[in-house]
Amino acid sequence: MLSACVIGCGFGASLSLEALAASAQFRLLGACDPSGTARQRVVERHADLRSFDDLDEMQAECGADVYCIASPAPTHAGIARRILGQELRGILIEKPLACDAQTAQALLTDIAGRRLPAVVPHGMQVLPAAREVRRRIRDGDIGNIDTVTVHSSVDLLNAGIHWLAYLLDVFDEDTVQGCRGEFDVAGRLVNDGVRVESRGLTRIELQSGTRIAVYSGAGTTVSSDVLPPSERKGAVFRIAGSRGLIEFSAWAGSYWVRTGGRPGELIRRPLRGAVNFHQLVLEDLADQIGKDEPDYRLANLSLAALRLIEAAYECRTEGDWPHGVAAVP
Repeated sequence: MLSACVIGCGFGASLSLEALAASAQFRLLGACDPSGTARQRVVERHADLRSFDDLDEMQAECGADVYCIASPAPTHAGIARRILGQELRGILIEKPLACDAQTAQALLTDIAGRRLPAVVPHGMQVLPAAREVRRRIRDGDIGNIDTVTVHSSVDLLNAGIHWLAYLLDVFDEDTVQGCRGEFDVAGRLVNDGVRVESRGLTRIELQSGTRIAVYSGAGTTVSSDVLPPSERKGAVFRIAGSRGLIEFSAWAGSYWVRTGGRPGELIRRPLRGAVNFHQLVLEDLADQIGKDEPDYRLANLSLAALRLIEAAYECRTEGDWPHGVAAVP
């Protein structure tokens, strides 16, 4: 059994805490956060958990095998580097790995050089419904893909990175030909320590001719003509092909599909055998540790999605905006 600690006590941390507590492959030791209120919320849910306000103190007293970094986004890379010098066996880093691709790439290069198993919890890579949608698209069930439209009421960096990582995986044999974005930042919104758009549109063109449009930000309306309200969670994807249509929501565990001339149907594929997708990702990490075969696929997908986000944001702006312009991968 692997011992584990969580850095952060917010929403992302709660997913790792629940997953670690539920998994037979981990023993949850502690969590740290400078906020006493956040720590109290966590302790109320996990009575035996040790909580700390200082990372160094938690490391000294717990000495865990695995650390989950779920602090605010701008701190991810710095904290990862602080703990890389410890005798750890695996690491989970919440997305984004960093707020710019250059820092994220350098971090991954360092992790890979140490052969340290590392994962980024992009849940759409492991959730049954999203995996089945990916398979059906690749198998040509709805023909050649013409357009993909995504509507999300969260910004591109903190949620859109999930959607882009998933689409890069779905179309992994295609090539990005162009990426451009339009963003309204007048609202000066801050999410997870980063200034983000209140409304945005990212357009991506693939070599095959597939066109992707991602609408993001708090000002975006998330709606659907076919999905009932109970099946709309996180974001709504609409994928139109030459032979049919698939529509689904990121975390709903279901999708709606119409192929050929047949009527559309709602198919449910709920998550089974785990409390949340973090548990699946963490147990994959445990398997990698057991086999001593690091698999950086999730981390590399996250980095590729971050590069697209930088290309969409286009250039440095004032405030805490993600900085730099990355080449389109």
